[in-house]
Amino acid sequence: MRQLPPKLEPSFGFSDSPFGECCIVFSKDGICALTFPENRESAYYDIIQRFPETDFTQNDVKVQRFVSMIFEKNEIPALNPIGTDFQQSVWRALKTIPKGVTTTYAKIAEAIGRPKAVRAVGTAIGANPIAFLIPCHRVIRTDGSIGGFRWGLDIKMKMLEWEKR
Repeated sequence: MRQLPPKLEPSFGFSDSPFGECCIVFSKDGICALTFPENRESAYYDIIQRFPETDFTQNDVKVQRFVSMIFEKNEIPALNPIGTDFQQSVWRALKTIPKGVTTTYAKIAEAIGRPKAVRAVGTAIGANPIAFLIPCHRVIRTDGSIGGFRWGLDIKMKMLEWEKR
């Protein structure tokens, strides 16, 4: 969590997506968060928790453009995930998982050179601020079960099915 300085023009907004309404937080450096909150009140709370003491402007029009780029044109805008070095290494590994493919927490731990850090990898995956674009939904348990997902198993399943098409 960190403050986004005003010169980066921190903004957020809402838009419909194939998985329900999403909230995107962004700045001049790129998307900082992509979430699928239960409601707007929980989205506001999440933004305040992630970026305390940051003054945001609401810009739904720009978020609608991001959503079109991501879900209609299959383009990935600039990303600016904020996290520790360890989290960043896990998130980079997640971005190498091809669409329509799943992997396990253990394989991600191996991929970052920390095979015994499976629980820490799981925690880093759970802290992923940019759902879908940093594809934590593609990670399942070693036993093949779907595991958890911050935005709900229903959305995780929809994402996996959508990507297989």
